[in-house]
Parts: sequence; C-alpha cells; structure tokens
Amino acid sequence: MDPRLARIPGDEGLPILGQTHRLLGDAERWALEARDRFGPVYRTNVLFRRTIVFGTADAARTVLLDRERVCSSTLGWDPYIGRFFARGLMLRDFDEHRLHRGVMRAAFRQDALAADVEAMRPIIDRHVEALEPGDRLDLYAFFKRLTLDIAALVFVGARLGPEADRLNRAFVDAVAAGVAPIRAPLPFTAYRRGLKGRRLLETWFAERVAERRTSGATDLFTRLSRASDDDGARFSDRDVVDHMIFLLMAAHDTTTSTLASMAWYLSQDAAWQDRIRSEAAALEGRFGFDDRDDLEATEHAFREAMRLHPPVPFIPRRLVADTEIGGHPLPADTQIVVSSLLVHRDPDLWSDPHRFDPVRFGDDRAEHTAHSHAFVPFSGGAHTCIGMHFAGLMTKAILARLLHRYRLVAEPGQQVSIATMPIPKPRGGLPLRLQPA
Repeated sequence: MDPRLARIPGDEGLPILGQTHRLLGDAERWALEARDRFGPVYRTNVLFRRTIVFGTADAARTVLLDRERVCSSTLGWDPYIGRFFARGLMLRDFDEHRLHRGVMRAAFRQDALAADVEAMRPIIDRHVEALEPGDRLDLYAFFKRLTLDIAALVFVGARLGPEADRLNRAFVDAVAAGVAPIRAPLPFTAYRRGLKGRRLLETWFAERVAERRTSGATDLFTRLSRASDDDGARFSDRDVVDHMIFLLMAAHDTTTSTLASMAWYLSQDAAWQDRIRSEAAALEGRFGFDDRDDLEATEHAFREAMRLHPPVPFIPRRLVADTEIGGHPLPADTQIVVSSLLVHRDPDLWSDPHRFDPVRFGDDRAEHTAHSHAFVPFSGGAHTCIGMHFAGLMTKAILARLLHRYRLVAEPGQQVSIATMPIPKPRGGLPLRLQPA
C-alpha cells in the first residue's frame, strides 16, 4: 500500500470482501459508525476496491469543483455502473462532458421545463384518479410507475403502455447490478440480470433512433438524434442510446426515491403534511410552472428528504494525477468517494442532523448556507445534475395532486427501513393508507 494511503485511518475489513457486506447491508449505519470511529476521512475496501471516503463539505467542494481536473467521474463510476449505464452523461469527463452536456442543456431551459409541467399534468391526473380512498397502497411502486410514465413522455415522446413494466424491470436490474457483490455474469446473479436489462434498453432505443433522426418532434430523444455541432457532426446512434438510457433512469429512479422518503416522513408528521396540503389546496391541486417558487413548505420538505436520504449517497471519483484533498496527499489512481450522506449528517453543519426538520431550510435558520457544499444531493461542479430543476417540478406536481385529494396515513406502530444502496428505497415497499383529504 502506498504510504500516503496507509496514513489515513480506516478498516478495510475482511480479505477480498472488505466492507462490502456492510455497505450493502446498511450503508447509512456503516458510514456513520466509520465516521465516529475514524473521523470524516477514512480508508476502506468496498466492492473489491480500496477507497478513501470523504465526509466533509470542504472535501466535497474540492472534489466536485475539481479545479485541477484530476478527479475523473468516468473512472470513478465505471467499475460499478460502467457496463450498465455506459457513456451516460455522468460517465464522461472534462471537454467531452462539456460538449455533450451543452447539447442536452436545451432540454432543461425554462421554456422546455414549463412545457414539461403541462405535459405531465394529465399523466399525474390519470394515475391519481385511479386510486381509491381507503386503499393501502405501496406508494413506492406507485411513484415508480408514475415517474417512469412522465419521463417517457417528456424525454422520449412516447406512452409506454404495456411496455412500462418490462422497461422498469430492466432499469431496476441495471441499477441493482451496479453494486452486486458478484461481479461476473454467472447464472442467476444480479450482475447477469443487469446485463440483460441493459441489452433490452439498448435494443428498445436503438430500434427508434433512425425514425427520430427525421422526426419533427420536440422531445429530448428526437433532439439528441438530430443534434449536430458547428461542423455538422452528429451524435452517433450509440451516443444517443447511451444518453437516453442514463437520463431515463435518472429522471424516474432518483425522483421516486425522494418522493417515497417524503411520503414516509409526511405520514409521520401530520403538521407538515397539512402545511403541504394547504399549499396544494390553494392551487386546487393543479401545480403549474409559474407556481414553482410559491410552494415553500413543499420545497423545504423536498430538500429535507434529500438531505436525509440523498439519491446518490456516495459519489465516486478516480484520481488521474497526484493531488491533495483535505490535507491528505493522495497518489494517482486512488479511488475516492464523496459521501453526501455524511456531509448531510455533519453535526457541525446541521442541528440534530438525524431528525426530519424541514424548517432548517427556512430563511430564519438556512442551515444549508453554512457552507457552499453543505447540501449536495445533486452533486456539484461540472457534474451537477442537469435534471435537478425537472426533478423538483415533477415532485411538486405529483404531491400537489396527491395530497390535495388524499391524506397519507401509516398503520399504528408501522416502521419503515430505508435501504441506502444503490439508490435509497424503502425495504419491502411503502404501504400507506389513503384517506380522503
């Protein structure tokens, strides 16, 4: 081991397996216990790679802004999800990343987002109106179907219909394979299912690229298929397919995670649920783009859910040159991780950091402003999530409609455990009862 790494405290765990079993079993508990034991920077071994975990806002700023251009997102993510979300925007670096992001940016301008909100309304109406009061509904599964339908219509310009379940399963399998402990396509393994899911998604999009290159539609899939640079060069078919698979996954999986966290916390906090319902009632459940800055309680609860359960709890990078982070000299080729989970639970930044307390985001406390990188649910720097505003709008539109009509009620004594990896989700679903509002 390089002596520069040996000086960093930590526990690499069992031979070969390392701490992988703890990461996959209860990543939140593992990360917090390691911080208590070793401090906010520690050495570990997860998914068969020695990794340095950084859990401070200072380190998050250094790594995510990456002013020295030494922290590769491509190499950081590739060992985990490279075979399943190859060449998605998050898996591109530096000039190439800037070029591809620039082409996509048009899909996330204000005029495009305003049109997206209008497009998602009838989909939300259809899903919510199909619910029945008194039902005990798995809200996680409900949000997953709904957000996938929205993402497909907005980004692909298609209603999925009977294909939705098949595509959703492919996304679920591909995401899960990213942290599968067996990293080979052996029979009956999560890794093999992930590769099968990836092939299905590739085929589905590849069969549609040629038609989109001549289409006059305005959805993102068509725009990427027709986009060209100043020299007339277009994205290849593979580029278009890779981007669409990654964006469609990110647009519905991460938003589903946050919606489920919000629903659970609101079912436990009647006062906050009533505050959000009051905002929805003022709009008669019909959220519009011009209302985006008016739903203060919803915005605060949205942020608090992402603080407690960030959609990407560990943000990996691989160093391409020697550097220093947080006073720690590190050699090239070191695998590092910025843990948004740890930054968001830092007691030096957040009061009572493990408690659901949306007021912390209000003007009176504004705890998220204690440091430029105290709150990083959407990553940061060049790789700040391109769809973060879309996610916020979709969340508000869904909750406004749902809570205007229903109250979310947990069973007496009901407990929900959140599985942190790979993307936070309630273990066993999120069954809640719907009562008329």
